[in-house]
Amino acid sequence: MVFFLVFYGILTYSLVAAAQNSVALAAQDGARKILQWQAGSSSLATRASAGRDTALRRAEWISAISASPVAVAVCSSGGALSSSAGGACSGLPLAAGQIEVTVSYAYGAHPLIPSVPLLQTALMPASSVLSARAMVHLGDSLDEGV
Repeated sequence: MVFFLVFYGILTYSLVAAAQNSVALAAQDGARKILQWQAGSSSLATRASAGRDTALRRAEWISAISASPVAVAVCSSGGALSSSAGGACSGLPLAAGQIEVTVSYAYGAHPLIPSVPLLQTALMPASSVLSARAMVHLGDSLDEGV
């Protein structure tokens, strides 16, 4: 029994660390994708969608294992440009030309491995959320009005 508890604890924290790392990488890669120029009249909207899609792909394994979506939002100083699965902006002020990508996953509500009664609340409370935020600055010529 002790071996099982130790093994379960190690497995739980390993998956939490891997999921947090993936969430952070997803936010960073989504922000990097926004830096890439996109052709078209609504370049900012296209960039935001590309950043959101990249972030979702990076965190895809989490959704596949848990059957619960990862929330992604791409935001500017004017609010959300693109989001999925209820993703929300961080609420922190952004300067003109700044874009943020927020990625979050409600790990406590949707753990990656089955929970063991009493242990789950001790290891990861139901309110636990893994989240990451990355920002890029596109410059003063940002076409936010488009």
